[in-house]
Parts: sequence; structure tokens; C-alpha cells
Amino acid sequence: MPSLTLAERVAVTDQLDYAVLKYLLNNRGKFEYVPKSIIRDNTGLTNGELEVSLLKLLKTGALLKTKVRGEDSYSITFTGLDILATKGLYAKRVLKRLGIVVGEGKESQVVYGYDFDDNLLVVKFHRVGRRSYKRNVRGDTTIKDWVLKTLENARREYEAMNCVKQNMGNVPKPLGLSINAVVLEFVEGVQLNKAELRDPQKALDSVLGTLRVAYVYCGGLVHGDLSPYNVMVDSSENVFVIDWPQATRDDTLLINDLKNILGHFKEKYGLDYDMDRVEEYVKGKA
Repeated sequence: MPSLTLAERVAVTDQLDYAVLKYLLNNRGKFEYVPKSIIRDNTGLTNGELEVSLLKLLKTGALLKTKVRGEDSYSITFTGLDILATKGLYAKRVLKRLGIVVGEGKESQVVYGYDFDDNLLVVKFHRVGRRSYKRNVRGDTTIKDWVLKTLENARREYEAMNCVKQNMGNVPKPLGLSINAVVLEFVEGVQLNKAELRDPQKALDSVLGTLRVAYVYCGGLVHGDLSPYNVMVDSSENVFVIDWPQATRDDTLLINDLKNILGHFKEKYGLDYDMDRVEEYVKGKA
């Protein structure tokens, strides 16, 4: 079913399919591919029920199939994670329905959604690429599995943004987390690199203030990947620092973040801030 939207894939996934996906995800730390007999024995599905469910999940792209020691074996895909996440957000009454895809990057897909009052939301489905996290040997967990890394990124972004928002930093309000999906309030605006600011100093000070909140009130938290591409500016020139999956507590990356953002404002608007003073400010020492 290559032409189905995620919303349609979720709609055709029933409770038996959900049980299969949940089992595969919950046991991801042990197996990349799980033999059909093990799935059957641990989900309580009959042979017939499992056959129908596996066929449907393969058609919707929620599973991959291979042979392990001669037996058909199955692995969850990004689509499978997205289906589980969407159903989880619905159960939590965070997300009522999905809308259109509005962005796709190396490690995420961004989709509009609607809550139970029909307010517009942003749903970010994390998708860390397989190539970066392949296993050397099947079953070897020395290298971080791509599914587990994806879940880590989603949790890290949600927790970082939640802490910054609770401490009055300028980020979109995080509304929910499920599997690999982070739900955020909708912010209408443009990326900083595309904005023509009337008051660039106010915008820069707001970004730096948010970095200070993260560092001082969230235990030395650093964005870790800051650039003009992940700062949003609305029509009133309020700024919002977005994209926190690389959040860390590494002062080296803080310096990189500061160089990137200060460099943009210096090049485009001629604002020349002293790096040492800015670093001291962000760390709460000035």
C-alpha cells in the first residue's frame, strides 16, 4: 500500500496488528528480526490471526521480512513506529487526527495534526537513519540500534524542550511524547535565515536568553546543533528555538552553537558581540 498516508495506515491497523507491533518494539533490545513462531507464542494470536496481521503490516510498510535460520522473521520499520506513536497520542487525548506532511529531514518527518478541540499542532516523527547505527553482527547491541536511537532522540528532545519551556525559555510548548513522536504547539513563522528583522538585537538577545535558561535551569543543557535554520521567527519577531534532539551537556558544543548564531547576526546585521562575555552570560556567570 505505497500510496497510503500515515493517517490511512493508522486507520487500517487493528488491535491484533497493534499487539504484533508492540511486541516487536518491546523486544527490540534483544532482536532485530523476530521469528514468526516467537511472535505467535508471545502475542497469543492464532496461526490464522497472525498470518493475516503480518500480511497487512507488510503491505502497509510497518514491517520488514527476512529469513533467520530458515524461518520467516519480522522487524518493525519507521512506519510501524509512527503507527504506534499515533495510536498512543490518540489514547492520551493529545492528538485527534493527522494532517499533511509539512517537512522532511535526515532524521525526522514533520506533520500537521489536530487536537480534540481542532487546534493545529505539529507532530515530529523522529527517524534516525539505519546507516549510522547498523549492527556489526545480528543481535550485537554494541552499536546503538537505529530504533532505540530514534526513541532516545525523541525522548531527549521532549525532555529538553519541556524543561526550557517550564523555565520561560522561548521554545514551542511540548504537548506530548509517544514512542518516536513529539507533539508541539503550532508556531507560525519563518526560519531565522529567511527573516528580515526590524530589531535584530532583540531577537539575538532572546535566543541567547533561551540558551541561558537551558544551561542554568536545566543542568548545563546545551542545544548542540544551533543554527539559523532551527530558530523560528513569527510576525511580531518573537523567536523560538526548535529542534533539540541533539541536546547535550557538552560545553564544546555550546561554543559551536554560540559561534553559529553570533556569526549569523554579525554577517547579516553587523551585530558584533564579544564571545567570552556571551559565554559567561549563557552560563549564568554574568
